Amino acid sequence: METTENADPTPPAPTRLALRRRLAWIAIVACSPYLTLKLLWVFGVNVGVVHPDDLSRGKWIAANALTFGMDGIAALIAYTLARPGGARVRAWLILLPLWVASGLLAVIMTAVPLNLLSAVVGATTNPFTGDDFLQPWVYAIVYGGFIVEGAVLLGAFVLYANDRWPTLLHTRVRTLPDPAGTRDAQRFLGTAAAVLLAFSGVLRLAWGLGADLGMSDRWIGDRNASGRWLDGVQGSLALIGAAGLIILVHRLGGARVRGPLAMVWFGAGSSFGWGGWLALATAAAPSGSAAAKRTSPLLHTVYTAEMITGVLVLTIGWFFLTEYSRHTTHAKHAEHAEHVAHGHAPHPVG
Repeated sequence: METTENADPTPPAPTRLALRRRLAWIAIVACSPYLTLKLLWVFGVNVGVVHPDDLSRGKWIAANALTFGMDGIAALIAYTLARPGGARVRAWLILLPLWVASGLLAVIMTAVPLNLLSAVVGATTNPFTGDDFLQPWVYAIVYGGFIVEGAVLLGAFVLYANDRWPTLLHTRVRTLPDPAGTRDAQRFLGTAAAVLLAFSGVLRLAWGLGADLGMSDRWIGDRNASGRWLDGVQGSLALIGAAGLIILVHRLGGARVRGPLAMVWFGAGSSFGWGGWLALATAAAPSGSAAAKRTSPLLHTVYTAEMITGVLVLTIGWFFLTEYSRHTTHAKHAEHAEHVAHGHAPHPVG
């Protein structure tokens, strides 16, 4: 996304840069246990797996290679954020994967602690007790690592974004440039995306609260506290994202852009990330398997709505950032011309 290249960069203060680098390096370390576990499984060392002989070797390797690659990209982004020259990297190479990662991690970072808290007070069972697939310590390492990774990676990114795009993030929503070229398209697509987010958000929140609307019998039978917490958090984030979208595309209120932008970032990112991931997992499940029996037409509809939402938000973002970059460049040229007209330009050499 070349249109977002350093539109208004601010050289990071030494202390902020040092903090960003520390957070990014902690994120890389937090990725290590998960990446190590995935590599061991790919190479046939099935530590922590309860019944490794029951696995389809090819699918097991493919699934672990894919998830290794996903977390490897997160580690690579963290390394980029740790480098002083990270602001010179093309913006989309950081924003796109980190947006999806933020959505995936935000749900885990919220749902898992809530699930653990409810287990502590006796309302639900401990999610780390293990099952007939993985031993308990695997869940503790994986989800504990994700929570730490998400917290420090997102912290490093907040510092990075504030150094790279300070003017945009601190602009009031109502004073954002309203591009004539794509204004109507952005409002239409943004409203459509908000409606889809609200649709999936209401359904997931209802499922999280215990409703069984559109569920298959197998899905109802397999429901547990972890699944309800995940649905409840996803639904809440989706509704928050829908509100943020309406605020941004219709220029409502005087809040700074960073607030509603964060709402959309996590709301749409979680819907796109989890909807896409679960849709892929469902599509890959053999006919007649437990995963296939847990699906339903309504669930497929929700997955589709979540993925379409992500595509719409990406399109809106591309339109806006292109127009914003053009507006910023024009403003800088106008300011330079005004300085020249008032005799403030430097004298030519020679």
